[in-house]
Amino acid sequence: MTTWDKAELVTLCKQKIENKRNEVKAAMSIAQDSILNDTKSSMGDKYETSREMAQQELNRLQQQLMLADQDIAVLESLNQETTTKVIPGAIVLTDQFDYFIAVSLGPLKIADRTIMVVSKESPIGKALMGKEINTEITFNGKQINIVAIA
Repeated sequence: MTTWDKAELVTLCKQKIENKRNEVKAAMSIAQDSILNDTKSSMGDKYETSREMAQQELNRLQQQLMLADQDIAVLESLNQETTTKVIPGAIVLTDQFDYFIAVSLGPLKIADRTIMVVSKESPIGKALMGKEINTEITFNGKQINIVAIA
């Protein structure tokens, strides 16, 4: 059975989110420049359309940045203690995959091992929440046995 270092997982998740935040900030800068530098031409409708598209892109990026900030806050508030039930912050080892109940980041590869970082609101997160060791759940038609919780 594989053991995971919860503090290391939190740090790696934060790094992944921070990298995404940096990408979003760079894209926001480009979108803002596009809005500011787009000069009005004799084709007024084209100008307004491109400006509106850049503004929509900027709004979408601001939303992504806000969600990344929320994910960081969730990671910082997670339970660091070992637990006997699946709660936010739990590492759940099953007979199929290992899960870290935190935020929706998907697979996180560390050396030659992979852990699925999922939100408690995700379908698998909801299926696992509140369960204990040696509990069997059915997810997507498959039986999954909880082997350990940390």
